[in-house]
Amino acid sequence: MSFIDERKALTREKRLSTLSNYDGSLKSLEDEIGGADIKQKIRTLTQSAYDEILYALQTLSTMEDTAIIVHGVIGCAASVLFHNRNRRVHWYSTNLNERDTILGGDEKLRNTVIRAYEETNAKLIFIVGTPVVAINNDDVNSVILELEDEIDAKIISVTTDGFKTKTPVTGYDIVLHGLLRHVVDRRAINMQEKKDFVNVVSLSENRENIAAIVAILRDLGIEYQLLPQYADVRAIERAGEARATITLDPDEGGYFAEELEEVFGVKYIKTSVPVGLRGTRHLILTLAGELGIEERAKQYIEKQEEKAQSILHRKPLNGKSVFLDINLASAIHFTDLIEKLGGEVSGLTIPYVDLKNRENFKKLSSINNAVPVVIANGQIFEKANILSKKRPDYYIGSGSQVGFAAGEESTAVSLKNAGYLGYSGLYSFADLIVRAGTVKNSHIQKSAASVYKESWMKKSSNWYVKQEVK
Repeated sequence: MSFIDERKALTREKRLSTLSNYDGSLKSLEDEIGGADIKQKIRTLTQSAYDEILYALQTLSTMEDTAIIVHGVIGCAASVLFHNRNRRVHWYSTNLNERDTILGGDEKLRNTVIRAYEETNAKLIFIVGTPVVAINNDDVNSVILELEDEIDAKIISVTTDGFKTKTPVTGYDIVLHGLLRHVVDRRAINMQEKKDFVNVVSLSENRENIAAIVAILRDLGIEYQLLPQYADVRAIERAGEARATITLDPDEGGYFAEELEEVFGVKYIKTSVPVGLRGTRHLILTLAGELGIEERAKQYIEKQEEKAQSILHRKPLNGKSVFLDINLASAIHFTDLIEKLGGEVSGLTIPYVDLKNRENFKKLSSINNAVPVVIANGQIFEKANILSKKRPDYYIGSGSQVGFAAGEESTAVSLKNAGYLGYSGLYSFADLIVRAGTVKNSHIQKSAASVYKESWMKKSSNWYVKQEVK
């Protein structure tokens, strides 16, 4: 069933029964999520957490020809400053005050939209909702309807509020829903013959990882367009004209690809996250099979994998244990890569599991069923508790919060700004492990100390995770 005609995207909890809180063994988790619905758990203490607003702003900040209006208090827009470090992001805040939260901020919103258009001449103007707007119930759609005829830009409401979902990746869905509903050209629905290019959906991948995949596509002579990251309005408009769509992470971009297939007839080619030789091989061969270039792809893979053998023979993780903190779609091939580099996964943290990706647990065959698994959005204190007991040699994570692991005597390895996708990512990842190992006995590592009290470390790590009772 298509969701495009719905006014706004459903939360991941409502759409996919997404579980965001769990602490237990891999085997226990598989048993718990095996039914028709996933039983929810709650966390009675939350130390820190991202929300869907931050994820929405992250996506919007990478798009071309756009202006972002954060409708709320000035603090709600502060995170855009982070995204403005490496590129120029046109963003505004309506800067609502106490009076506006009671009487409404429609007039401020109207003036801010006009100002944003006059100063940037943006083709797309996004109005991002915040908790204040969810409370004061501003009629954002009325403002949009009033201004549509006054300015030559599409105005799209991004209906986030910061507290209806515990799964921040819902923020990606909300932005993608707006693009599908208001930007992708509906005339492509009736196209008899699609054009010879592929949509490559990317939401959170850094520049190094995107460059690695782009290099593979260019080497194979595959025409592509990247979206929504770094895409202009024209690229998004013509997404429905593509021959096919792939996602670099199906857990993040699957919503967009599925809707393009169902509504616009653009085939969704489901591939693995291209981590390590196995994941990269699967992406290339699956895409090549659809495009009819299998022989070319096989020759390319053979040549690249022959080069990569030198890395695998070095075994930079030889005999080392690894606690892996990454999303589930990537974990499948990361566990395989860690094993091939001589390491062993002794623990796993993922941000969520849902009805669509739960089958991936069966693919984690190289992990012992007894290893601890934490499902958590942030929540460093639970991970620190496990690390204090397991003492893994390495803590490898894709977020910005991996530094705490040094205080638990593990070598912290952040993938946030590192390349790990495709063939070049294999070399980058192996080099990152080697460099991280050289600082293990450094002054920085020795001076790191846990920020948590011994009394917490003695508790069970799942102390605050409880079964939801309705």
